[in-house]
Amino acid sequence: MTSLNPTVIVVVAILALFLISITVSKYAIHDNFTRTRFVMSALFAFIVATLTISFWRFAFMTLPYTIPAMLAGILLGYLIGVRTEQQKIVTNGIEHYMERFAHIEHKDVKNLTWWSVINFYSIMCGLVLINLIGFTNVILQGSPGFIIGTSVVGAAFIGSILPYLYHLWTLPCGERC
Repeated sequence: MTSLNPTVIVVVAILALFLISITVSKYAIHDNFTRTRFVMSALFAFIVATLTISFWRFAFMTLPYTIPAMLAGILLGYLIGVRTEQQKIVTNGIEHYMERFAHIEHKDVKNLTWWSVINFYSIMCGLVLINLIGFTNVILQGSPGFIIGTSVVGAAFIGSILPYLYHLWTLPCGERC
């Protein structure tokens, strides 16, 4: 029996910490807005850490592919996520927005806005990425094509999160924070 790639073990441990932290945050951080800031920041850190640990040796090889993927993710994250949230603030005001921050409106689910699936998105990003990294490192033994593909998916995830993180951290939260 061959030994498992140590990179995969470290990345799975980081995934476990990420999933545990977002579960604990549900009970430890009562304010929805503050908890969402934490979860999105943790997701961003998880993706950056797993990609760095897994593929740091291939960073320059993947740049021609990951830069456009990240830019596309930024564009989609802004157009779908941030603009939706900005519209909610304009329509209802900042106080209402902060009070009902994590409430999912029926129309949000019907229109599949980015925010309506944020927890699902966070968990799915982690699971998709960990499976791609495991598949690439264990089954395909570091196939260059899959290293590039996995890096592209990770870069797109990072890009889609960045505008929303900026939005979350630039909103005034007053006494909440």
